[in-house]
Amino acid sequence: MTYSDKDIATADTTRRQMIRWFGTASIMAGGLAFLEGCNDDVVGSESVVTPTPTASATATPTPPAAYTATDADRMNLILQLHYLYGTFLVRALDGTTLPAALITGVGTPGGVTGGSKVMFADPMTLAGVNEVANAVLARIAFLRKTLGSAATAQPALNIAGGQNGPFDAIARVASTTTQPTSFFDPYASQDEFLLGAVALSAVVMTTSVGQGFQVGATTSGPVAALVAGIAASDGAIRNALYQRAILQKRSIPESEILFERSWRMAEVRDRLDGPVGLDRGIGSFGGGEDFGSQIQLRDNNWIALRRTPEQALGILYASGTAASSGGFFPGGVNGLIKTSGNNVM
Repeated sequence: MTYSDKDIATADTTRRQMIRWFGTASIMAGGLAFLEGCNDDVVGSESVVTPTPTASATATPTPPAAYTATDADRMNLILQLHYLYGTFLVRALDGTTLPAALITGVGTPGGVTGGSKVMFADPMTLAGVNEVANAVLARIAFLRKTLGSAATAQPALNIAGGQNGPFDAIARVASTTTQPTSFFDPYASQDEFLLGAVALSAVVMTTSVGQGFQVGATTSGPVAALVAGIAASDGAIRNALYQRAILQKRSIPESEILFERSWRMAEVRDRLDGPVGLDRGIGSFGGGEDFGSQIQLRDNNWIALRRTPEQALGILYASGTAASSGGFFPGGVNGLIKTSGNNVM
């Protein structure tokens, strides 16, 4: 086929205003996301100070090794995350994987485990997902062309849903005492897919914004344009889930409300990436026709949120401590930047 904390300040509750927000998402991403001074407490292994051991019954966690990244290293990290997101979208749309010409490169190549075609309930959502998939594949091609011979290969990917899958690992807080009665499977329905897509897109977008802050002057222009496109695609996916949420019956159990589920999943991502709140649900429902949207992932200054590589990989490896593989990347990512942080202390 063609791949054509619930702290919402002054929530905008009308559809007209929501559409206006969505229509300006790419402009805001391109302009606001790169303003200095936002999310200043976000740090990575390039600037983290090694913790000083103190007398304690619990040993001080070993921080990830420091590194000095080039612009190519940063773009390769964005590429690795796009391999994951693009593969998920393509698998859900037609049950296949990325074209062979788009996945070769430096490092250890890998195949894809898990995933299946999703039965979409309406053509509008399907058309929107197709557009986002087209955009992701185009960005993969752009990154590979820009990187040239330095482009990294697609690593082994696990995109399985259900029990013991990486999606379930980032969908709920694991319990050692209570076995869940069901497990998150993003291929089970259109709504489940959109929840999974919002989760991956949030990590891709915030990580790309973070890397956009770090690139040099000669690369900042193209990367800023790239990140603006990523933010627009993220807004499209979040808006698709929001539209499904406002159509739900008002009498369904809380555990099935898409607004509530999106917040719970965002809280799990926040738990895995550290103590700073870097994620949001899609909005809120206060009863009747009282809706609030949160289409843009932003802070209270309306600046795009950003993550360090160590925070992002903590989510994608489904690990609160330093790891070099796991979750969606069973063999780790290819490239210099590959270790998650000690995010959950």
